[in-house]
Amino acid sequence: MKKAPIIGFYNYWVVLTYLGLIFAVSGILTVISGNIKLAIAFLMLSGICDLFDGAVARKAKRTEVEKNFGIQIDSLADLVSFGILPAVTGYVIFLKSENYSCGKTIFTVIIIAIYVLAALIRLAYFNVIKDEFEKNHKELNFYKGLPVTSVALIIPVVYSICIYLDVAICKIFTPMLLLIAIAFVVNIKVPKLKLKNMIIVCLIALLFILYFLISKGSI
Repeated sequence: MKKAPIIGFYNYWVVLTYLGLIFAVSGILTVISGNIKLAIAFLMLSGICDLFDGAVARKAKRTEVEKNFGIQIDSLADLVSFGILPAVTGYVIFLKSENYSCGKTIFTVIIIAIYVLAALIRLAYFNVIKDEFEKNHKELNFYKGLPVTSVALIIPVVYSICIYLDVAICKIFTPMLLLIAIAFVVNIKVPKLKLKNMIIVCLIALLFILYFLISKGSI
């Protein structure tokens, strides 16, 4: 077997996963520079990529190695997109509030760390459960715990509501991350979206992206 010049896979079925990660990294760099609105838009773009990368991959003819690679790379990309990006965004929002002390900083850091840990556990657990279902030739038609990708819609919705009601997002963001972290690991069944519902969610996300890009409000 001839050795490839570089490791990894670069077929069309993994392009959306890679693109979603690029959006996530762009969001992290953007929010560090202070542009929260654009960072959240990048979060939604990552979410849109994640909505459809699985559907594209399942239609492709892949070897077992390629399938396993897809599962691993998707989870790693999701951790960055829906774990690290929201966490960094939360900390930047906290710093921009100009109302922090040593105690509040420690509390915020702990909550953000819990959020990232919960996202990591959620992603790893889903991979294990999915693998068990596939070994038994069963289809996984539900999630256990809130999917981490849901933050790509939850955070923009909460952000836009805060702008509309003129509420300081810094008072809400950290408690929201804690509630989401709990929802990640709570043992509840969440139905998987069908294609029609995925398209509806995608359109909603696109509308929010347009809103963020053209609205005058910023926090």
